[in-house]
Amino acid sequence: MDETTLLPAHPGEVLRDWMRGNHMTISATADLLGVSTSQLGRVVAGKARLSATVAVRLERLGWSTAEVWSRMQAAWEVAEARRVEDAAA
Repeated sequence: MDETTLLPAHPGEVLRDWMRGNHMTISATADLLGVSTSQLGRVVAGKARLSATVAVRLERLGWSTAEVWSRMQAAWEVAEARRVEDAAA
């Protein structure tokens, strides 16, 4: 991967931007999603993956589809694996 290649956004980053734009706190969003504040905090910081369960819960709240969230997570994981492999080469 060269330096001009853009990495896909972590789904947590997308969720964080949505939360900011809608003046939602991590705590309030975590409550809506039925997850702990610390779990959601790790997701929006890009330190943890967005699970399929959370993707379905986001969908049920009308925040896109579970497939979109899951594809976003998969794309980020593949790009991250490539980055790690390229660094090791």
